[in-house]
Amino acid sequence: ITCDSNIKSLIQIAQKFHVKKIGFNEKSIKKLDKLNLNSYKAFDDISEFHNMISKNTDIIIFAISGLSSLDLLLKLLKTGKKIGIANKECIITLGGKFNYLSKKYKTEIVPLDSEHNSIYHLIKQDYGKYKSITITASGGPFLNFKKKQMLKISVNDAIKHPIWNMGKKISIDSATMMNKALEIIEAKYLFDLKDNEIDAIIHPQAIIHALVNYENGISTAILNVPDMKIPISSIFFKFDHKYSKKNHLDLINHPTLEFNKIDNSKYPAMRLGRYVMKKGGLMPHVFNYLNELLVNLFIQEKINFTDIVRLNEINMENIFNKNANILNPKYNDIKNINNWIDNNLLIDKKIK
Repeated sequence: ITCDSNIKSLIQIAQKFHVKKIGFNEKSIKKLDKLNLNSYKAFDDISEFHNMISKNTDIIIFAISGLSSLDLLLKLLKTGKKIGIANKECIITLGGKFNYLSKKYKTEIVPLDSEHNSIYHLIKQDYGKYKSITITASGGPFLNFKKKQMLKISVNDAIKHPIWNMGKKISIDSATMMNKALEIIEAKYLFDLKDNEIDAIIHPQAIIHALVNYENGISTAILNVPDMKIPISSIFFKFDHKYSKKNHLDLINHPTLEFNKIDNSKYPAMRLGRYVMKKGGLMPHVFNYLNELLVNLFIQEKINFTDIVRLNEINMENIFNKNANILNPKYNDIKNINNWIDNNLLIDKKIK
């Protein structure tokens, strides 16, 4: 098991389940020398985590967010193991190469995000060729805000998700709807979809996470309460596994299931996401990488909430005016464009 910096919890879990191999980010842990790690085989940097995998490893849960784990994922895709993945950023950056590598090395991929996990199980039913897939969005904390109200949103406002208890970055992505724009691109690469075969709608109750739509007008869906234990456990257990009663869906307690179109003027991330998905190449990665940088600047209160997507679009235009959108990027192309962005990021405080 691994963590970034929460090593106290890591050790508690290791003791409870008799885990001998642990991994952590030494740079992010203060007073590491005061911890007794003699009982463990410790890996103190993400670049070493792949060495934790042995022939006895059956399943890998890959849930390190962001692009810092891209090197690690490339190594894990070559293991031939079963990987439960909850990292959309790396999938988007790798694009078609993600599926290519997993198939080449016979590595089974089970997506763990609730939307993609639902798609994964629905299309395994093999009801025939489907027409399209629809994923749902809760709408985040600002679903009922007017467009003008979005201009004065604080970091504390943006991290309070009405349904899910998540980290800062993904909560902010949900609030901007950037998360859903990225998930559409992720679904395209995970399930080898055409651009017009994937869409998103708002569903505030988060009971239906995705629908598979067929030519005859029928749509199939999996309904469950918003609880990540359900999709995560699906990598270990079949649907007949017994869960605690609190996980059971009682539709009497959910008498209204609402569905609404996403307002692209209020959530411009969706329009921009569709554009970069169509362009392909390096552009989805750049879209994603810029978002990471800009969300961090928002958390540091150096830019405003609406700047996250606005500056993404401005920087995207500047980047590809001066750099080629390489259609089949190699790893070095990704590193090179990241370095260029780091040295040329455009930021201003104006709000349109």
